[in-house]
Amino acid sequence: MTLLPAASYVATLQDALAAEHASVYAYGALAGRLATSSPAQERAADGYREHLERRDALTAQVAGSGAVPTPAEPAYAIPVRITGPSSAARVARQVEDRCAVHYAAVVAVAEAKQRAFALDAWTDCATRLLGWDGRATALPGLEQP
Repeated sequence: MTLLPAASYVATLQDALAAEHASVYAYGALAGRLATSSPAQERAADGYREHLERRDALTAQVAGSGAVPTPAEPAYAIPVRITGPSSAARVARQVEDRCAVHYAAVVAVAEAKQRAFALDAWTDCATRLLGWDGRATALPGLEQP
């Protein structure tokens, strides 16, 4: 197996970090617009916490490589107006699918420990996607034949 040069690996981490920044924003918006203590709000709050942890881990990995971590944008566009659990689920599925794409890319270029982190994150994205009534696929986030 041929790995990409370190610069490409760091660029892939930066892309995943950018996706996590957007995910944290989106899940914060979801949790804030859903009924307090509802199952959907609890699921959104769990997603927020998980993506926040992964964002922080990616920030540390990028900084540890000697690069400056991609900063978060001041705000992100939410593609759907969140009016309840159904629209929240649609946004969450998009978030998880987007993150799955980026973690699949990290898995493809990473080595041992970093690959394990990315694979765990990719798996979590797929599992969380299903929790929002997403469709199960063989390789979540990737084009299906």
